[in-house]
Amino acid sequence: MALAFHMMPLFGTILLLASRRVSLLNAGLVGMALALATLIAVQPSFDTALGVAAVKAGEGAWLAWHAMSIIAAGLLFHRAFEARGLDAAAVPQENRRRAVLVACFLVGPFAESVTGFGVGLVVALAMLRPMRLPPVHAAALGLFSQVLAPWGAMGVGTRVGAELVGVSFAELGTASALLMAVVLPCLLPVFWGLIHAAGLRSTLRDRAADLALVLVLAALIWATNRFVAPELGGGLATGILLVLVEGPRLLRGNADLRGLFARLWPYVMLVGALMATRLLPPLSDWTGRWLVLDPFGGLAPLAVLRHPATWLVVIAAILLARLPQGKTAPQAGPHAAEVASGALRAALVPMAATLVFVEFAAFMAASGGAAMFGQAWREVAGHFAVLATPVFGGAAGMLTGSNTASNALMMHIQLSLAAGSGLPPILTAAIQTVAGSICTMLNPGRIVLAAGLVGLEKAEGSIYRLALPIGLASVLSLLAVVVVAAGLMAWQAV
Repeated sequence: MALAFHMMPLFGTILLLASRRVSLLNAGLVGMALALATLIAVQPSFDTALGVAAVKAGEGAWLAWHAMSIIAAGLLFHRAFEARGLDAAAVPQENRRRAVLVACFLVGPFAESVTGFGVGLVVALAMLRPMRLPPVHAAALGLFSQVLAPWGAMGVGTRVGAELVGVSFAELGTASALLMAVVLPCLLPVFWGLIHAAGLRSTLRDRAADLALVLVLAALIWATNRFVAPELGGGLATGILLVLVEGPRLLRGNADLRGLFARLWPYVMLVGALMATRLLPPLSDWTGRWLVLDPFGGLAPLAVLRHPATWLVVIAAILLARLPQGKTAPQAGPHAAEVASGALRAALVPMAATLVFVEFAAFMAASGGAAMFGQAWREVAGHFAVLATPVFGGAAGMLTGSNTASNALMMHIQLSLAAGSGLPPILTAAIQTVAGSICTMLNPGRIVLAAGLVGLEKAEGSIYRLALPIGLASVLSLLAVVVVAAGLMAWQAV
């Protein structure tokens, strides 16, 4: 009975999400309220309960703000960038197969890493639509834009996961990046199968080049997380590869490089500012000491001058300053105030959902529910309990459609689940992060968005069947990592 009582918030939320009749935000509100009630019920007195609940609510709100600020700033940046009426995603290609690869593994993931919230899918499909692919296959291929979702929106979900676990963002980002060296190659057979079904052929040389590209991508993601900044893990890695892969072709084609820079300078400025504030002394030293907010005494301090939200807002303000400021010239395009207000309105729901799920996680962890579920599952599954880690993570990502919500729901449970297996906590956290993030592409909302972008009606089932192997390949590759790691731990213990 005690376990059922403690797990009521989690199972209730999952049932509401699975029904597809309740929004992510409303399901999270119900779960948060139940988790708060559970936390209050297990305290020895009502006064103690109020004090504990207030502290955990404040800590949760502070952790959530790290992500919420990036959500609002990222959407403002994206709307301001789009308002210029320039297409920054278009990468002209002579070879359709190469163009599909670039859209799926570089351009789409780059856009998703910098802005998040499915923007990468929009950008990837903008490139794929003109290629005369079957629409249902184009929609499924566009979902590859989400493969770097652990770094989506400057890594907000991974940041929240790290804060919940109590490790640094760089530690969890680097561990997640190592897993991508396993996951990305395992996704290539699915990619090859999809493009083959869409009418494109791959030679052995093409496939070798694809494998080399994704391994280099994984290496760049790891190096960026380890030596630069984890929030740049996806954006910088894909950006460098885009320059290396597309640069020579653009130069040979006498492309208008000045025009290309005119379209992309906001991204260049964003990446440059984030790198400079971390790597360029004395600026890096100064930004690490000044304007550091730490209201909870060491719980996820926030360096304002290094935070991605700060630079997203600064660059968005520069972009908005170039737009009409009033109603005097409607023919000149969107007005700055309209763009800003529209972006903030669009950010309200994802910001609220982030706050609700992080509070949910804080209350549930404080009540002991996460540890109790992990212990119960270990008693049922024994030595095989840890094998459920990538499955639980993937299921949470698919249900919520948000890597932040997935980590908030499952991170403490995953650590408790793996506690008796000998699996390192950082590896468990990374598996949860990667599985939950990538499988957000299978959320019904993502599938509906893909269908709408290619102009299909009532084709969600067909798209889902084509896209499901992407999620399965991710989960199975992570399951292999769990098996190998658990085997090594057992061998070392003998």
